[in-house]
Order: sequence, then C-alpha cells, then structure tokens
Amino acid sequence: MFGLLRAKAQGGLLSRPRAAILEFGLMASLFSLYYVTRGVAAGRAYDAFQNAFLVMRIEQALGLAVERGVQSIVMAYPPLLVLLNGVYTYMHLWTVLVFGLWSFFAVPDRYREVRATFLAILAVGLTSYTLFPLAPPRFFPWRGFVDTLAISRGVNYDHPGIATLYNPFAAMPSLHVAFAVFVCIGLLRLARRRLLHLLGIGYASLMTLAVIGTGNHYVLDCIAGATLAAVAWYAVPRFLARAPEWPLLPVPARVTVRHR
Repeated sequence: MFGLLRAKAQGGLLSRPRAAILEFGLMASLFSLYYVTRGVAAGRAYDAFQNAFLVMRIEQALGLAVERGVQSIVMAYPPLLVLLNGVYTYMHLWTVLVFGLWSFFAVPDRYREVRATFLAILAVGLTSYTLFPLAPPRFFPWRGFVDTLAISRGVNYDHPGIATLYNPFAAMPSLHVAFAVFVCIGLLRLARRRLLHLLGIGYASLMTLAVIGTGNHYVLDCIAGATLAAVAWYAVPRFLARAPEWPLLPVPARVTVRHR
C-alpha cells in the first residue's frame, strides 16, 4: 500500500497484474504493521477506564447512550448475533483490500488519492489510540454491556497470541467504522453503478451496527470514525491536487495502461 511502484522496471513497463501483486503485498504488510503497532502501543489501563467514564457521561448528556438497547435487540436474535460477530471479525480487513483492488483496476487514475486517504485515516487512528486510550463497552459488564465475541466464540483477549497483536484500549475512533465509511464514500465518489453505491452504504451501516452490537465501540467512537473518514476524503484529494507528485508515489494508471 505504500505505493513504491515505479512506472518502469529495468526491463520495461510492469504489467498491471504484477503491479497489483506488489501493491497489495505492501498493503497486506501495512495491515500487519497496523495490528502489531496496536499491540505495542497498547493504552494505559487507568487512563483508558477514566476516558471511558468520560465518554459515557458525554453520551448520557447528549442522549447517545443507546449501546445497551442495541445489544439487547442483537442478543434477542441469535442469527443476527452470529452475523454481526462475523462482520466485526472478518470483514474489516478484507473489504478494504477488495476496495483497493477494485479501485486499482477500475479507476487507476484515482488510485493515488484512494491510497493516500487510507494512509491518512490509519495514521490519525493510531495516533489517537496512543493519546486517548479508551476501554470499550465490553469492559463494563456490571453496567449491562455484553462481550458477544467472548460468550459466543470463546475469544480470550488475554491469550499471548492475541494480546501481543491486540490493543484492548484502541476504541476512539472506531477504525472499523472509519474504514467502512472510507469504502462507502470511495464507492460513492468513484463508482458509476448504483448497485455499488447501495453496497457501500449497506456495508458501512452494517459495520456500525456490528461494532456497537458486539460491545466493542461506543456511539461516539462510531461518529468519530465516520467523521475521520469523511474529512480525509475531503481534504486528502484536495491536498494531492495541489501538491507536486512524488516520484515514489506514482498513479497506478502509469504502470501499464495501454490505450488502443
């Protein structure tokens, strides 16, 4: 995802499939770094719980404290619970990868802004996790919150294999929601087919429901994540339009787009 692809290789132009393999190999590596960084930069427990109490008070004051009501509905319908657990666990990574692959081939002249927008969201999210650690709702069962992944899938967050790569206090903003809205806005901006527009809106809505329904995020986390994605899509392309193109960040269309 770093975009270190050259327009020309030593033997000539790179083929688009080869360029895609290199690009998305780097993208997968970046996601791996994202999870490792979350684990290494795990938030401080005391601060995380104090920040959680602050977020709950703000939500109460604004009338946004609907998480327990959402969870009660989800828990009443086991198939919905299974669906939301799966969406939260598996779709976060793969949807971004698929959207990146689609944009690389379908709108290669716009891929540079897709890549840069993604990186901006990721950078802000990781910075926020360090500066504002936040314990998610599932840490407060005595307040009526339920950790649906733990009760239905037996997920042990303290397992060494998970704890090393997992920051339990990475909640504000919700990058699950941020990346879902990133995909949604990207499809609305770049895709011509209405079906893709509806698919993006549906996915962002489903992911938002999933992160709240599983007890992993507050409503304010979701609002922050959606706002981050919207601001990034607004600001980053405008910045790129004014900034000179960095040679190490070429537009993928220059890799091999042959017009006949």
